[in-house]
Amino acid sequence: MNTYIAWLRGINVGGNKIIKMQELKAMFEALNYGNVRTYIQSGNVVFESEAAAAPQLAGTISQRLQETFGFEVPVIIRSLEELEAVIAGNPFPQEEPEAYKRLYVSFLEAEPAAEAMEKLRPYEDGADKVRLIGRELYAFYEVSVSASPLFKVPFDKLLGTTLTARNWNTLNKVAALARKL
Repeated sequence: MNTYIAWLRGINVGGNKIIKMQELKAMFEALNYGNVRTYIQSGNVVFESEAAAAPQLAGTISQRLQETFGFEVPVIIRSLEELEAVIAGNPFPQEEPEAYKRLYVSFLEAEPAAEAMEKLRPYEDGADKVRLIGRELYAFYEVSVSASPLFKVPFDKLLGTTLTARNWNTLNKVAALARKL
């Protein structure tokens, strides 16, 4: 069995697309995925599957979410190995654990085209910094996400792909959960 993480975009935020985690877990189990676990209410699901094609998993899960809950939910899949590489590849290591509260990773559905990546250059080295590595966009905020001008940048449109962001703490808690399967 392969261990995967499904990152669901835009559920249980701002009063829209409300899904109870118990119902989400049951939906994954109905798809015959094993050891299904959720972490907090923002759409982080760890599960096992014999499938080896993440895009196929994302499509199946997204379709079932539509059928079950009545609205579209973009789903981005990473294997545990890919998530471990994301953690190891952090371009913004911090000395103070408290600083990690200002580090976020956006998981991209697809790797952006070279011309899209060029559009990212103006955002790489300010007070707030971003780095694109493969299909992940790392962002480190000097003060906080909500106080940053980057908060208003539509990176999904800029890069031409669906994405969903998680803070460093959530990312590591999900990784720890996945390692236990």
